[in-house]
Amino acid sequence: MKNLEIAVRSLFRKGRHNGIKILSLGVGLAMGLVLIAKVCFELSYDDFYPDGERIYQIRANMEMGEKKVEDADKVSGGIAPAMKLEIPGVEAATRGYPLGNMAFFTSDKNKYEAHFLMADECFFDVLPLRVISGDVKRILSSPLSVLISESLAERIGEGKDVTGMSFELAAYPGRLITINGVFEDVPENSHLKYDVLLSLPSFKEMIGWSHEDGWFGGDAYKAYIKVQPGIGQETLEAEMAKMLDRHVPSEKLKEMGLIYRLSLKPLKEVYATSSAVKGMAVMLLLIAFAILFAALMNYILLMISSLVVRSKDVAVRKCYGASGKNISEMIFSETLMNLLVSVVLSALLILAFREMVEELLKASLGALFTWQSVLLLIGVCMLVFLFAGLFPSYLFSRVPVAVAFRSYIESRRMWKKGLLFIQFVAVGFLLTLLAIIGMQYHRMITDDPGYSYERVVYISLSGVESSAVQMVMNELGKLPEVEAVAASDALPVFGGYGGNMIYRDNSDEVALHIKDMGYIDAEYMPLMDIKLIEGKAFDRSYSDSARIMMVSRVTAEKLALVQGWKDGVVGKRLRISEHSDPNDPTGFEIIGVYDEVRDGAIKSEIMSPTVWFYSSMPGNVISIKLHSNPTVENMKLIEKTIQQLLPDKDVSINSYEASIINLYSSSRLFRNAIMLGGLITFLITLIGLIGYIADETTRRSKEIAIRKVNGATIRDILMIISKDVLYMAVPAVIFGVIGSYIMGENWLQQFSEKIPLSMFIFVGCAMVIWLVVLLTVVLKVWRIANADPVKSLKSE
Repeated sequence: MKNLEIAVRSLFRKGRHNGIKILSLGVGLAMGLVLIAKVCFELSYDDFYPDGERIYQIRANMEMGEKKVEDADKVSGGIAPAMKLEIPGVEAATRGYPLGNMAFFTSDKNKYEAHFLMADECFFDVLPLRVISGDVKRILSSPLSVLISESLAERIGEGKDVTGMSFELAAYPGRLITINGVFEDVPENSHLKYDVLLSLPSFKEMIGWSHEDGWFGGDAYKAYIKVQPGIGQETLEAEMAKMLDRHVPSEKLKEMGLIYRLSLKPLKEVYATSSAVKGMAVMLLLIAFAILFAALMNYILLMISSLVVRSKDVAVRKCYGASGKNISEMIFSETLMNLLVSVVLSALLILAFREMVEELLKASLGALFTWQSVLLLIGVCMLVFLFAGLFPSYLFSRVPVAVAFRSYIESRRMWKKGLLFIQFVAVGFLLTLLAIIGMQYHRMITDDPGYSYERVVYISLSGVESSAVQMVMNELGKLPEVEAVAASDALPVFGGYGGNMIYRDNSDEVALHIKDMGYIDAEYMPLMDIKLIEGKAFDRSYSDSARIMMVSRVTAEKLALVQGWKDGVVGKRLRISEHSDPNDPTGFEIIGVYDEVRDGAIKSEIMSPTVWFYSSMPGNVISIKLHSNPTVENMKLIEKTIQQLLPDKDVSINSYEASIINLYSSSRLFRNAIMLGGLITFLITLIGLIGYIADETTRRSKEIAIRKVNGATIRDILMIISKDVLYMAVPAVIFGVIGSYIMGENWLQQFSEKIPLSMFIFVGCAMVIWLVVLLTVVLKVWRIANADPVKSLKSE
């Protein structure tokens, strides 16, 4: 208790750098602990389900020649219920069809947006959540019936009961959907996010058809099973293979050139074991470790720097009977007090910057700081306390009693330089890694996707008749701000329409898997500046009965190879799944070949083979090219024009460029985390460097004065201290840069198109760090180098 009182009083004593120690440690703890909590959050996905170890997701695996699709998380709709019926040991099975974020209107014309998931009546048997009201089985087996989350019910009802209320989806007007139940909100650490559970029978009511009982193709369902205790995964997968062969004979698939199998993945591994999540977790842990380590080393460095000043005080205590153990306890008490104040400071910083933290990490503080993660963070703080107190207490306890009667000359320079060396390694690693990630992010958002999206905006008019869409396009084309207007039923930025298969000539064998980009009109390719390399493009002379299509360069090359076409692909006819029957004698004619177009974001694979189909009737997505860059004014004008034509339709104009940037939001957030961590680490290191220089110039003030008397110039004095620091900083930064190269090379493997890791990146980053360090040294030493040497020597 007495030591704690002494520690409290020591907080306000001059010359002990307590303010700097607490500030650097508090900032380091705030960033480091938040990042560790983020990693805990990422690795805790789906751990809230009871009996979670008995829940699996059904995965699909397919091979066709060199093309492999492994561990896909969507399967055909008939697989899950069949497993419950045909495989012993399956306790329950369910499947869901994600609809994504959708807008809807209640009867009072209020607009809301929520994440929709179509699910069957067994959904909560496998993935249970607390049901607040409603009969789940009845609701999810009735068409146009939903359960909604508790928070959405609060938004809609504002405290009133929402049961029995109805709404209309903007994409499917004219169909009233009834709210019949409420469930508790899905936790943030769930890989399957939804606010609304829409009954699966609604599919046919809304769209007019259903593939919920399909076995091959239509792989759009997320399917899950819950097994009985003691049933092994290998046993289940063996039974799944037999079941699949009964419904989709493997011999027939092989004749088509396909190998198709099903597998299982434990629910808790669905998200947490993905390569992207594991890679991010490792990177964030390294950043957190670097920040905490830099803050810890800086604290120890400042403690050691105060040793010369405090040595006489320690020696006097020993004269009055204090043992080495008593001195160690005193230092540990000071460390504890400094750490407690730093933890309070870090908590205040986290709360003060709450919005930024939640935006940066895409999770609320409540989700990040659960009782499990808080226990881990307390353990981290205890380790920081142990290391922060252990070494300084050892050095202070060894101060000899004789120091009370003479000066203490031990400088512990090697220890200080070693601690600074480690901090410089961390700075070199983080800032160079930041440069790599920043350059790759810039490459992704500025890379050529095979089309031009500058000055392009778009709007989705789901549920609007083709004639009304054409009317809107005609009116938009008259606006002076508009250069061109085109229609499609999907956009390349969102991956097109979906996957499909091209059949071989005169056979039902699959020749090629392609990315179906959907139907477009004659104006779409010119508007998007898609380059034609062979044949001709769509034009208004064609009617829909012509059944024509265009293929990408890669599609053309692969088709020519697979089909054995020596004279190219233009003029050939193809049969494509979902567009024509395998026995269709005509199919679609290829009239042209365009250069490569990327579907979606840059991925680890090269660009997919793509195709486009022609339709003279406009799709529900209108693309608009402006004469100038999109502004608030011209986007509002377009919105107003559409709203006047479709007064009952909710209108939202989107920038194509913004959609491209949003594809890489996770990389942007990761870059921001690295940037913040790197800058904090550099700041902490510079604080430690300033403390080291101040200590060194104080300790060597008489030496510097004698050198000046003997003719040393200001430049000579600056060189002495600068060399001392640079001898330490140069190799340390090099080590950090090498580490960033290894980590950066590994991180870049997830992208098919990546920046070259040029030597200039690493040399440039190292030079910038060295320059900042040198500038800091010069500014700090300048005063002592210009001081009158007489003042330093007059006490001798």
